[in-house]
Amino acid sequence: MSIGEFLFQMTEAIRQTPIVEFSLWVSDWPFAIWLQSHFLAIPGFQTLHILAIAVLFGSTLMLNLKVLGVSGKDQTLPQIFNRYQPWIKGGALVLITTGIILLISEPVRNMVNPIFWIKMGVLAVTIVVSLWFQAAVRGRMEQWDVSPGGQGSIKLGAVALIVLWMLVMVGGRWIAYAPV
Repeated sequence: MSIGEFLFQMTEAIRQTPIVEFSLWVSDWPFAIWLQSHFLAIPGFQTLHILAIAVLFGSTLMLNLKVLGVSGKDQTLPQIFNRYQPWIKGGALVLITTGIILLISEPVRNMVNPIFWIKMGVLAVTIVVSLWFQAAVRGRMEQWDVSPGGQGSIKLGAVALIVLWMLVMVGGRWIAYAPV
């Protein structure tokens, strides 16, 4: 089965669920109608969403590259962690807020879209791995630059997060091109 056939079958399966009625109901919300009727609303929130993913991914990437020993060699892990943590949290907050607004702005296009659900699944995994990674780094942070042992799983987590965030970004871009 090709990817196109898989996505088509997934779309057909989604169409048999209450998601269609729910997405149509959301499209009638006053806020959804306002978003759809104001020319700059959706592009503006999409721009904020893209900037937020850039901030979140860029900050995560810098932290992960430090963990991998590729960058930030002139600073300690606690310095890098404390530098990028507010940007990661802020980017995530803006990303979640704009993501919800974009979902409301075009609910049928998103909720009946197989790529959207694949992206949400990858995002859920990414969030779980991110929470584990943040806790693991925080727990080893003070000894990181002194005692390099026992960091294999954290380094693997750093690589996994880079790949997972890239998959989330690719999924976000492909939503526009999936059959609905």
